[in-house]
Amino acid sequence: MIPDPDLNIWEHSSVLAGLLRRRARDLGPEMDCAAQAAEILGSLGLPPGSGLVDMGCGAGHFIHSLRRRGIPLDYRGLDSSATAISIGREAYRELSLCPDRLILASMEDFRGTGADSALFMNVLSFCPDFRRPLDRAAACGARVILVRDNFGPETVVTWGEDGYLDEGWNHLKGYWNRWSCREMEGFLGSLGFACEFIEDRRTGGRPEPVVDRPYYWRFLLARR
Repeated sequence: MIPDPDLNIWEHSSVLAGLLRRRARDLGPEMDCAAQAAEILGSLGLPPGSGLVDMGCGAGHFIHSLRRRGIPLDYRGLDSSATAISIGREAYRELSLCPDRLILASMEDFRGTGADSALFMNVLSFCPDFRRPLDRAAACGARVILVRDNFGPETVVTWGEDGYLDEGWNHLKGYWNRWSCREMEGFLGSLGFACEFIEDRRTGGRPEPVVDRPYYWRFLLARR
């Protein structure tokens, strides 16, 4: 189910839209987290042509991190923001990439096939819960799940305003959650995954402010 655009905070930030336009065209520096995610995936020896679904892909910029490293995965991205997907498809056409690689869909309702691996990069903390998106990825065949998110010893659910939305939309609120390492590892374990936490190279375990909230970024690599 696609969120109502009037209530979707991702549809009301011209700053974010500008970032997505540059990233989708591979302009400017590569995101540190995208570089590390690509290196982790590239180290796993996944078969060439195996499917990777980028859950909450924004405008699909992660494809560039794979391509510059020669990682031959069959990339697809999905996002619930029509604006982000439209920006990505336009950029893909300009770069002679297939725009159909980008899908307008919510993570929670994904029903694709051939998702040998799944990436959740900086997205699950904005969800009401992490279980349904991860369950959908597993149900669609993913044997590798790579997550980068805000982790801590306990789950802390926060509901609040963004503060960086366009004028007239600052009243909209969203989730800014921190997930328990133990809870997420236990859930993925119940789906048959063995989990490994990896230090985030950008922050090295130090908190990073995200919309004035402390985020403790870590990677979680789950395999079955």
